[in-house]
Amino acid sequence: MKEIKEKGSMCLKIMILGAAVYFCIAEANAVKSAVKDGIDRCLTVVIPSLYAMMIAAVMITGSGILGCIPKFIKKLGRVFFGMPGESFPVFVFSMFAGYPAGSKMIKEQYSSGIISKRTASVLCGVCFGAGPAFVTGCISGELYSSGIAGKLIMISTVSANILTALIVSPFLRKEELSGKCFGSRTKLHGDVILTKSVVSAGRTMAELCFMITAFSVITAILKEYGIISAAASVFSGLTGFSPEISNAFIPALLDITTVRGLCDNNYALLPWLCALVSFGGICVLFQTAAIISGSFSLRIFLVLRLAASAASFWICRLIMPFMLKDETIAAAAVNVGVHSAPSPVPSVMLLLMTFMIIAEYDKLVKIQK
Repeated sequence: MKEIKEKGSMCLKIMILGAAVYFCIAEANAVKSAVKDGIDRCLTVVIPSLYAMMIAAVMITGSGILGCIPKFIKKLGRVFFGMPGESFPVFVFSMFAGYPAGSKMIKEQYSSGIISKRTASVLCGVCFGAGPAFVTGCISGELYSSGIAGKLIMISTVSANILTALIVSPFLRKEELSGKCFGSRTKLHGDVILTKSVVSAGRTMAELCFMITAFSVITAILKEYGIISAAASVFSGLTGFSPEISNAFIPALLDITTVRGLCDNNYALLPWLCALVSFGGICVLFQTAAIISGSFSLRIFLVLRLAASAASFWICRLIMPFMLKDETIAAAAVNVGVHSAPSPVPSVMLLLMTFMIIAEYDKLVKIQK
């Protein structure tokens, strides 16, 4: 039976690869346009919103500055979130730094032996955020005429991250602290730190841009074979959004940098945008996998991001009427627009599943030891 499954899986992979190769040969112009679009988004959205923060992330972890954080701040992280002392500043910074920055810093801490593999897996799932530069420049600045939308997205996503971190805090408290810190490492001169940080961040940005460009081609392939349309029809049926909106939302789920294709000033989309920003999209998942390079599992990361996404959706729905009351669009109209949203029961079940999967992972680690 196992052999049949393996052969079936291999045949499916060969069919998918064959279809992709055929598309690249038969639709060379479409591939060219997709690559051009991906590169354009990297140059106009990703690099301006992320590169500086990525350099800062590398400098923070490489300079030993985390070892100089006051003890009371480290204790706050341990008391409220169960995090090791030097991981709490990473958690706060990562929510405003941009998607892969937190993962890169957690990978550095794990590689240095400051945190365990299990702690790194959990922290990677909560040290995550789009950053105000991306939210403002790519979402609220492009889709909404008011800056309130960007603030609402940031409040919803940050609150969801904090809530998710509180939920997993009991599991982090079980981990013993290593006693190591970045402060004990040899500190480099400022010019050396800057040079190394720029080179390291540049290498990471190149990986991210190549991934985004690849996903641009993948999206074009899925559109050609009607998979995007089929998924959009399902999404439209679940949410009540028009086919045009759904056809723009599904590519954004694959790669969030394509979110600019959605309708302007559609406030009914805000909760869904908050959920999407909290999750990050499939492309960000692959970017994170590229950064951690198999150092620890992404299973917990995926579950935590789904839980944060659900929490962000409902937080946005709760605060929208209050934050939009002074806008030209009435809060009542916004409620009507998102009124067909699903029950909160799946969100609650997702949070429970988060507990269960981390508990099972904890048991597995103990067995391996």
